[in-house]
Amino acid sequence: MFDEISRSIDEFGNSFLGALNNIQKSFGRELSVAKPVKETILQMIGNTPLIRLNQIGSHIPNVEFYLKAEFCNPTGSVKDRTALSMLLSSERRGELKPRGQVVQPGYNTTAISLAWICTIRQYKFRCLVANDTDPQKIKDLQTFGAHVEVVPEAKGNWDETLLRKAKEIKEKEKNAVILNEYKDMANTNAHYLFTGPEIWRDLGGNVDAFVAGGGSGGTLSGVGRFLKSKKSSIRVIMGVGQKSRFIRKMIQKESSIHLPESFDPKIVDEYVGVDREEALLYQSDLYQKEGIFAGQTTGTTLASAVRFAESVSRREDQKNQTYKIVVLSPDRF
Repeated sequence: MFDEISRSIDEFGNSFLGALNNIQKSFGRELSVAKPVKETILQMIGNTPLIRLNQIGSHIPNVEFYLKAEFCNPTGSVKDRTALSMLLSSERRGELKPRGQVVQPGYNTTAISLAWICTIRQYKFRCLVANDTDPQKIKDLQTFGAHVEVVPEAKGNWDETLLRKAKEIKEKEKNAVILNEYKDMANTNAHYLFTGPEIWRDLGGNVDAFVAGGGSGGTLSGVGRFLKSKKSSIRVIMGVGQKSRFIRKMIQKESSIHLPESFDPKIVDEYVGVDREEALLYQSDLYQKEGIFAGQTTGTTLASAVRFAESVSRREDQKNQTYKIVVLSPDRF
């Protein structure tokens, strides 16, 4: 009786260990190796994974797509990197002091990241918004610790009235700063110093193209500059909506359009514009085919990456070599 029980236990134990070994092989590391303890949640920012896409783009021979999963940052956005870099830079310059405050003229994903980081570092975060701002966005900001102030006379997000009001607060109140990702080079530098090197490290330098969206242009400029410094042949592609200001300025040559100071147009090799329907299709495909839930901006960037891959010209002696494209997924929502 006991022999039979012992034999059953042994068989179960052996099969269980075998299953564990298989899992270990799948992950390529031992399960007993623990991740280092983080001293603060802020250390969770960055070092996001690259995820190989197995279905999307598989119709293109000898091309591999890798998603840089920035939605793995704590608030689900690449803007955690930007916000932390700008805030730390302001501290180093002596502008932002203990018990100080950060003023933001308008709502965007960076505002969420700033609200969260300011809460952790004990700064007051004031976000000025227009009267027509979506109530859910205001609620989201408040959830992350922001003091939201509605400016009735402001019309639209990032209205000049909001910027003027923010400057008034900065002049009146001590130890108040405005962190502007569109002008602050700490935005671009965060991606030159960290995001770009992470991509290079994780692919062992085997990168042929990098695709990212517009926004402030800081992510694309910083990553692109670093990758090109390591390998000049790398192509940097901006994937945006067809009506994006980057398309209107750089392709359609509209002189009235002004681009962010954090953006370096010399880094970009090609601009690809896609419509909203195509972006939504790729956003849906990313979940249905790869199991990855990401925002519409990722859909835009991914659609642009596939379109670029379909049209890229390669020398005859390179056609049988694997062409690796990194697509930056900026957020989850």
